[in-house]
Amino acid sequence: MFLNLFRRDPLLDETTRQWIHEVFAWALRHQGPGVFFRKTDLVLPTPEYFPGRASSVHGMAQLMFESVRRHAGLDHWPCHLLEPGALTAQPYPRHAPGPAYRARKEPAQATDGAVSTALFSYSPELVGNPEALIATFARDFAQHVAASAPEAPPGGRENWPHVTELVSVFMGFGLMLANTAFSVRVNRCGSCQGPAAERSGYLSRADLTYALALFCRLKDIPAGQARRHLKAALRPVFRRALAQIDRHPQDLETLKATAPAVAGAPAAGVLTLPR
Repeated sequence: MFLNLFRRDPLLDETTRQWIHEVFAWALRHQGPGVFFRKTDLVLPTPEYFPGRASSVHGMAQLMFESVRRHAGLDHWPCHLLEPGALTAQPYPRHAPGPAYRARKEPAQATDGAVSTALFSYSPELVGNPEALIATFARDFAQHVAASAPEAPPGGRENWPHVTELVSVFMGFGLMLANTAFSVRVNRCGSCQGPAAERSGYLSRADLTYALALFCRLKDIPAGQARRHLKAALRPVFRRALAQIDRHPQDLETLKATAPAVAGAPAAGVLTLPR
């Protein structure tokens, strides 16, 4: 009884915690444990992971886009980053882009054999906030990765934006997702110090930090490797997330034992991106 006075409440309620584990299990089944455990890194917000400089806003966005694409395991997948304002001038391809399967060598093909390119857009204001732009690109890629699964995600399509944020963490981008969960909105006052860009988000920083901690525990990544790149306010949240995960070792082992749902590639076209 006395010891309970010093016991902190868990970071997440049990329903949310279980749902995050279910989404990770769903992603493992349909993307394959081999891709996750052998070919997915914890992507760090450092020059080693995002090298290069460009002389224009779009050039910098293009560099970050290609780096995110490579770390996501989709550098083989045909896609194109549009310049700001180009989306309305350039119609979407007649054929839907092929499924985004990670860590493949062959390019995706349209049903009639013609390569179809996925188009991406971005807000140029985010280039000044690299972590927010990386998180946005990661979530955009995660939408296509999640849509390649023939099975609807846990919680159903109504939770699609939340699922894609978790898939972004599953793909290795949890640090950027958690660090930008609550960014400052773009200033509207002319006398203010300047605009600060914000990415749109759906999950709370506690949810994303727990998912990041789960990623690290699954891949046996030392906690300090992630913690040093987290914002100071998130470091105690990360510790609480790790402690909550460690209180349920059987759930972690269940995830590590997850087998692919199918032996070959996931079936294309069964689950499509919500409009």
